[in-house]
Amino acid sequence: MAPWLSEHEKGQIDALAGQELSVRAIAKALKPRPDRSRPSYATVSRYLASRGRRIVRKKPGPKRLLSRKSERRIIRAVSVDALTSGQVVHELHLQCSARTVRRTLQAAGFLRYKRVSRKPSLSSDNIRKRLAFATACIAKPMAFWHQVVFSDEKIWSCDGPFGSSQRWVDCRAKSSSYARRQHSGGGKVHMWAGMSLRGLTMAVFVEGGLNAVKYQQVLLEALLPFGLEMYDFNFTFQQDNAPAHTANSTKAWLDALGVTVLPWPARSPDLNPIENIWGVLSRVVYRKGRQFARVAELKAAVLAAWAAEAQKYVVPLFDSMPCRLQAVLDARGHHTKY
Repeated sequence: MAPWLSEHEKGQIDALAGQELSVRAIAKALKPRPDRSRPSYATVSRYLASRGRRIVRKKPGPKRLLSRKSERRIIRAVSVDALTSGQVVHELHLQCSARTVRRTLQAAGFLRYKRVSRKPSLSSDNIRKRLAFATACIAKPMAFWHQVVFSDEKIWSCDGPFGSSQRWVDCRAKSSSYARRQHSGGGKVHMWAGMSLRGLTMAVFVEGGLNAVKYQQVLLEALLPFGLEMYDFNFTFQQDNAPAHTANSTKAWLDALGVTVLPWPARSPDLNPIENIWGVLSRVVYRKGRQFARVAELKAAVLAAWAAEAQKYVVPLFDSMPCRLQAVLDARGHHTKY
């Protein structure tokens, strides 16, 4: 027994123990008497043991890996810098796993892992031109599209796909579209390619940035031989409005060669079927989170995927052109699902 406990204190302890409180919680709930301090943890524990009562012991659990300050830094990193959980561990030099970071973000209550829109923003002028293009081309027969060679550039990175389709979003902030640009990290290559209903052009890798001179050299190597072989040069060439494409020297060069260029509305990747090919190739090249130690290995994987996978999707993608144009009209010039 514990004779130094008063009958009142014993009654309090019994009542609190009946509420399934821990020994520490019971000791903290007792009030000190005028002539002595309140009963200690050991005193309460011995009394309960003498009464044969079950002592509720709460396990302390593992030691915290993150301090409150570290948790605030993590939340700031994903809210402001749009980092992934793995990038947070690397950038903040944390001694914990990415899973621990994700649990911290989920516990915050105002962060959600969402799919983020990667579509380009549209001005009123962009919307007007998209509507005008769809209106002018919706009535064109499929035979017209069979003569079109669609083209585009794609940046491939050794570290994985460029940008992230999902990220942690601060629900307290106003939602907006997001496209993250990586300025450092592993090697990357710039690739140009084209497709038509009659086949695929040669894929060309460009060293460094793409300017008008390099772009014309790419077309000389890949587009012109393809157009001559497949169409006897009777084809329509599609390109977007990148600076190298719309440079005066490029326009004059194509005009001198007699290449018909399809007028294309700006910020309209949803109208270009080759954009869907890039998505297919990305899933093949980066399957199971694959990364590449050397640029040469990346190029080989991309070329292999281009040769083996792209042709499978050409026909259905070309058949979707009337639906794409109708979708633009239905959306009144805004983005579509494509």
